[in-house]
Amino acid sequence: MSENALGRRAPPAYRIDGTQTTREAFYAAACDPRRHIVVEACAGAGKTWMLVSRILRALLDGAEPQQILALTFTRKAAGEMRERLEQWLREFATMSPEQCCEQLVLRGVDRRGATALAPRLQALQSRLHETGRAVELRTFHGWFSQLLRAAPLDLLDTMGLQPGFELVEDLEDLGPALFRRFHAAVLGEPAWEADYRQLAERHGRHKLRLWLETAWDKRIEIQLADGAGVLSGTVD
Repeated sequence: MSENALGRRAPPAYRIDGTQTTREAFYAAACDPRRHIVVEACAGAGKTWMLVSRILRALLDGAEPQQILALTFTRKAAGEMRERLEQWLREFATMSPEQCCEQLVLRGVDRRGATALAPRLQALQSRLHETGRAVELRTFHGWFSQLLRAAPLDLLDTMGLQPGFELVEDLEDLGPALFRRFHAAVLGEPAWEADYRQLAERHGRHKLRLWLETAWDKRIEIQLADGAGVLSGTVD
């Protein structure tokens, strides 16, 4: 346990069920694919490393690539996990058994088990190439979209969705079309146009654009506030 600049002891870096533990014990639990776990950690703490290590351990345990599903919130995060897995597989294929053993120990395998698994780790890239299947590393939205595409037409109709719908995972892709519709609506209402011009003259078009983008980012909160009848009292 370390001390911070104020002389106070910093909290332990690793805990399991609230009990202080070592790094080795933590990763032995966190990377074990046979255990159900929830990991809480701040940004930059190595969650991606741990998640991909867990996938790696599951593959070494005999799971087929298509049996593993990893979901994340953004395409960027899913891409980083996919890239990390592919990079590791390439590196492990060129390592010696001793080096592979050390990599497995880092990922929570005891040394005896790591020695036995090292040859399988070396050959894992070739095995996955032979199967022709890949680990499912996707966003929540992409995965649910895949489920909906296989759903009965009656269900889609009930949900108000059209067959062949297109999923937009990155909201920034909607920005240009959204603002075109917004400006068209403003120009169609003289009172709205007058308010818009007044705000632009008073605060500048750049700041007004930032306000509108913030409103878009907070649209769920704004809709809920409007539905509760408290929106007008919370916006200056």
